[in-house]
Amino acid sequence: MARKGKTQTDWVKAGQALLIRGGIEAVKLQALTSLLEVSTGSFYHHFKNLDEYLSALAKFYGSNQAQLPFDEARERVGDDPARVLRAATAIFGVGSMRQLNIAMRAWAHRDKRAHAAIRRYDEVLTNNLDKIFIALGYDEIAAKSRTLVMMGLASVDIDPKRMVPSFQERWGYIRDNLILPGAS
Repeated sequence: MARKGKTQTDWVKAGQALLIRGGIEAVKLQALTSLLEVSTGSFYHHFKNLDEYLSALAKFYGSNQAQLPFDEARERVGDDPARVLRAATAIFGVGSMRQLNIAMRAWAHRDKRAHAAIRRYDEVLTNNLDKIFIALGYDEIAAKSRTLVMMGLASVDIDPKRMVPSFQERWGYIRDNLILPGAS
């Protein structure tokens, strides 16, 4: 028989899904238990209360989510910086990381935990992107300017379903022709 209990990570990922759908107001115990199809007992097994849960939600985002696409990209393609950047942006583009970034930033306007998580996330993202662009031979201002453009695109709040060409097509064009011109 399959295990019905959920891990702390399951709970946090469910909270991220709710955050994307409806903002922090949507992250409620009833909605979480419904989404995970478990009782409140599972929640209280992992968290003392909703406040502790929200701290875990923010911490998870700020702790390693910015690093994961780069680690996975290097695992897939090696250490070539242009290939790592292309793979990392493809990984980032799968799923809902841009929507999560937008939702976390909205929450950060009202909550110091979310604000601190955004700062940590942005620091990891900035460090990874700066290193990639410097490894590609760009000087410091050119590297850091490219980082800034990419970070802005990762958080822009637009409806990608209504864009023609699509957001993904535009993003690929920007990455390959404006940010990485001539990179292998």
